[in-house]
Amino acid sequence: MDDMTEIKVSIPTDENGMAGRQCPSPECGQYFKLKPGTGLPIEDTGCPYCGFRAEAGEFLTPDQIEYAKSVAMDQVVRPMLEDFKRDIEKLNRPSRDSLISIKFSVDLPTFYLHHYREADLETPVTCSNCALEFAVFGVFASCPDCAHLNAYDVFQGCLEVCRRRLGLLDVADTSADADLVKAILTDTLGSAVSAFDALGKTLRQAHPGVFPDKPKNLFQNLSALDQALLATGAGIEGRVGSSEQADLIRLFQIRHVYEHNLGVVDDDMVAKVPSFAHLKGRLCPLTRADVERVVELLAKLASSLQTDLTVSGGP
Repeated sequence: MDDMTEIKVSIPTDENGMAGRQCPSPECGQYFKLKPGTGLPIEDTGCPYCGFRAEAGEFLTPDQIEYAKSVAMDQVVRPMLEDFKRDIEKLNRPSRDSLISIKFSVDLPTFYLHHYREADLETPVTCSNCALEFAVFGVFASCPDCAHLNAYDVFQGCLEVCRRRLGLLDVADTSADADLVKAILTDTLGSAVSAFDALGKTLRQAHPGVFPDKPKNLFQNLSALDQALLATGAGIEGRVGSSEQADLIRLFQIRHVYEHNLGVVDDDMVAKVPSFAHLKGRLCPLTRADVERVVELLAKLASSLQTDLTVSGGP
């Protein structure tokens, strides 16, 4: 049986203790990072983008493989060559009465470690299910360890940012500036609805049997979303309440006119929320309580979706 030398190579981590990984699937090949020592004590890894799973060693990046090879060359091959050099140079003994002198020398190659730097990624994530710390491009991804979809965690994080942004209104210099107050309110309202829409795009990919392809803006179109959810046994009213559903429709329409009509009430808004008829052609009022309400209700609706879709076999 051939002699084999086994060495263990520790893969370097970045300044945050994270090590890069690359999906081995030919259809994906995307890069992500995870923090060794967090998450589940398992031997396999999953791609946060496409879900492909394999042994953890299959996810090493090309740079990490080259680094491991360079460590092996330095720790195994270099000592072997140094022994060989010493053995050869032992032959360099003086010979008496010889007209010919032969001297052996061996020039050893220089062994360099392959140095590299892990790439920067956009979104650090801590899985709320298994506590794995990882980082990805984009925002939404599934956990490499437990495959838990982080969409709800990211969405709730976005809502928390909205709450903190509203907290700026408590600063005296801010509250005294009417234009700044208006900008904070409209931007925060838009951010909350946009975050819900982004959550919806991820849920449509994960649950194509629940959420139809059309309309494209399903999670901004509450009427269409309500119809899709009714097929699951509970529409928006059944998930948040009747008056709460009416509030969501009103607040989504306010967001729409601020996004597309500079906040001026138009015919389309009056058709969907008749109580705004007396404000047609005028600027739609928007208060801090309105924005706090939409954040509260979207959090409640998302929580209901998470509970039902997870129970039904979703992420």
